[in-house]
Amino acid sequence: MTTIETKKLLEYRLNGTDLIYDCQFHPDHHDWIGFSTIEGDIKIINFNIDDDDGGGGGGDDSKKPTIVHEWQKYHRGNPIRKIRFHQNRMFSISKSIKITDVQTQKMIRKISNGKKKIYSLLVADDYLVCIGDDDGDFKCWDYRMERPIHMSLNECDNYISDLDIDSNKQLVFATSGEGTLSAFNIRARRLEPPQSELFDAGFQTVRYLEEKNKVIVGCEDGVINIFNNNNEWGNISDRYPIRQNNAGHSSIDCMEIIDDEQNMIVFGTSDGTIEIISLFPHQHHETVVENQTKQIECIDVNQITNRIVGVMENQIELFQYDLIRSNNNDEETKSKKQQL
Repeated sequence: MTTIETKKLLEYRLNGTDLIYDCQFHPDHHDWIGFSTIEGDIKIINFNIDDDDGGGGGGDDSKKPTIVHEWQKYHRGNPIRKIRFHQNRMFSISKSIKITDVQTQKMIRKISNGKKKIYSLLVADDYLVCIGDDDGDFKCWDYRMERPIHMSLNECDNYISDLDIDSNKQLVFATSGEGTLSAFNIRARRLEPPQSELFDAGFQTVRYLEEKNKVIVGCEDGVINIFNNNNEWGNISDRYPIRQNNAGHSSIDCMEIIDDEQNMIVFGTSDGTIEIISLFPHQHHETVVENQTKQIECIDVNQITNRIVGVMENQIELFQYDLIRSNNNDEETKSKKQQL
């Protein structure tokens, strides 16, 4: 059995913005976190703090958060809903995708989505990037090509809220605000049937659990729906209500995997909590944040440094976590000794 312990490292308010839309750890510079804002700015901040600093450096200015790179009004002042890092490139979305070299801070490619606002973003591999927009369109672009369109389908009647991909880099799972899960085969360039049935609550976030080959979906009614990834996503195989006595009042808006082998995930809700659970069996481990006044806008996990970042409006909170793996043999031996 694996349990988890968390410790808050930092609270930090990002000046110059009323709302942070998205955040992500840089894949190589593990102390760097990128943030995109409703004002259309992007900031990469270095959180170079130790586990025992407990507040962002404890007076040591060299360890306080510092802005590494900054882009102001990067999409003509339009809100930037998502940013993603891939190698040393940064992908950002508004009504277009901008691909930026982080080292030189220069844009190397721009792909327009016409007048449609892009809602969700997934960098599939070294040449394919996927988006979902406000009108329910799913598009996949080959960003190496002059004419980048790889595939384009409209299978949803509402915005595509989130995207994730399977371990074979073949199936992209898309959740929609209408309450459906779709699987797009980006190699065969088609929708893989069946699309899920229409659920009563909108689907807000999706992640793929490789160990169990499951697709997990966070919903507006405070439920995690679980689908099998073997062409059985027409209906759920299991569900986990996170609010037994408050159904429908807490939307699961963002979600990330902490440990795939242990099926452990962290999620943020509209009623201001960040919680850690594990699945199979379903177990609640810890409530990391309990705000109740501000919703969780975004979260991200760095599995290398064991850190979680969460955002409420323009407030950033950084946590350290430790996975504690118990030895089943030791537990059995201890139990037998107690019986004797």
